[in-house]
Amino acid sequence: MELLEVEKQPRAELISLVDWVGVTLKTIPIDSVVDDGREVHSRRDIVLEDIYKLLAIPESEFREMPRGLLGYSKQVACGDIRILYGGRADMGYHVQMSGQGCRQYESYWSLGWEAFFERLYAADADFARLDLAIDDIRYNDDEPYFWVSDLDRRNRGGVCRSKWRNSKPMSTVKLSTGESRGHTIYYGSNKSDIMLRIYEKNFEREAAEMELEEDLTAWNRIELQLRNDRAMATVRHILSGIPSGEIIFGLLKNYINYVDRTDDSNKARWPISEFWSEFLGDVEKLRLSSRAPDKTIPAKKNWLDNSVSATQAEVWWALGSPGEDYFVEMMERGLEKMSEEQWARAEAFRTILLAEKELAADLKEVRYADYIARQNEHSEDLTNRLAKEYLDKIKEDARTSPKDLDAF
Repeated sequence: MELLEVEKQPRAELISLVDWVGVTLKTIPIDSVVDDGREVHSRRDIVLEDIYKLLAIPESEFREMPRGLLGYSKQVACGDIRILYGGRADMGYHVQMSGQGCRQYESYWSLGWEAFFERLYAADADFARLDLAIDDIRYNDDEPYFWVSDLDRRNRGGVCRSKWRNSKPMSTVKLSTGESRGHTIYYGSNKSDIMLRIYEKNFEREAAEMELEEDLTAWNRIELQLRNDRAMATVRHILSGIPSGEIIFGLLKNYINYVDRTDDSNKARWPISEFWSEFLGDVEKLRLSSRAPDKTIPAKKNWLDNSVSATQAEVWWALGSPGEDYFVEMMERGLEKMSEEQWARAEAFRTILLAEKELAADLKEVRYADYIARQNEHSEDLTNRLAKEYLDKIKEDARTSPKDLDAF
């Protein structure tokens, strides 16, 4: 089978990020006490208020959801950040952040993933799932390290050396044109402690009707799904100071390599393909990205408009469409729950907004005065021009009058 050659690509700024967090918490340490000269450490059952503190998200940001998940009967949610509870006594509380939940956490609440993981680790959290991802995003016809469809051809051509037994390719095709609308490859089982997904993220976002940046050429997502012991070990590595790039590099290099076929009958001795070596080499240098957190009030407003408004409308309609007092009372309750940080953030933005309004009013006044001045100048020019035309006509009439009298 003929394989596409992958030319050497220019270096790209790859991005390493956390794309799923699932942790279970049951107990939390309490202040140590001294008993007969000995320091005694003890723990107590964790409660919902402890989870809010660990997340550093105010309780007021969460909403009670109509049903639970994963065997838990109850849940509260802040966007795509969920706290599940109400399960068996041995189930404790489960915090789940999907990919979108991770982006929301980075944008509004996070002080950094390392600090967050350290809090959870200190609380004896059990990491049930942790997804680490690499994004290879290219613009203006620049090509990625590889195309996902080419990896599938290499898999079928027998030039992939891996601890995983099988790959599972999936693709979407637009039937009216036969055009490809995205490729995905799964390596390993979703139930195992480690699974790899490689897919074209731009097509996934396009299918979800999400906006894409202009001049985007490709967006490949390389995603490692880690569970249980693998997830716990990875968190310990991160907390020990090992960069995420080194962790992902080590896992990928250990589990999968694309190679160039030779005459050697032993596939283990085939050399690693240049494109894969370059990709792994640049991955190794990465550290976790926070995706440029944006904690501004406009960003929160956008989140409310997109993520919360439908839920608010549902409740408002179900209650019989109450009048404006309903919303006033809601805001009053919210004001009572606001933390000092939220008050400071709101006051700072309000001051900026008022200053911008005053500046806009001043500019409007200046523009109006300038408009009046231009109108007056135009009016004066028009008056002068008409007066000149009138005088010129009188002079012309005066020059022609004697000739007209002689004619009689």
